[in-house]
Amino acid sequence: MISAAGRDMAARLAQLVSGGTASGGEPITAGQGAADARRALEAWCADRPVEAICSALMEIGVPVAPVRKIPEVAKDPHLWEREMLVKMEDAVAGELYVPGVTIKMSKTPGRVGPVPTPGQHTDEVLGRLLGYDKDKLGELRESGVIA
Repeated sequence: MISAAGRDMAARLAQLVSGGTASGGEPITAGQGAADARRALEAWCADRPVEAICSALMEIGVPVAPVRKIPEVAKDPHLWEREMLVKMEDAVAGELYVPGVTIKMSKTPGRVGPVPTPGQHTDEVLGRLLGYDKDKLGELRESGVIA
């Protein structure tokens, strides 16, 4: 993800991509020349590994970050250290990776609860919210409407 917002950043990006021959510094948006500029940027990126692209753009002050696939994200030690991903046991699927608590507060820390099993809260929801009694729940269960 490249974010060259504003004329100064756009000019630095254009200079880098063109090998020093570009001028102007118009952001790549809709309009004349935008398609050419976008193609030049795509061609420049296609010739380089992600790490080289990020390094070159950070060096000239253009915000950039790799867009990663889920397996890459799941292997990032920073996310595990910050507990942005946590392992949970699921009664049906076994071990799952789930999002952790994203907002960290020292006095009121959040927590990720257990993964509910199918039908675990059916009686509570239908009883408390809809007013179904045990007989009604039994009828629904017998007829196969609920588990």
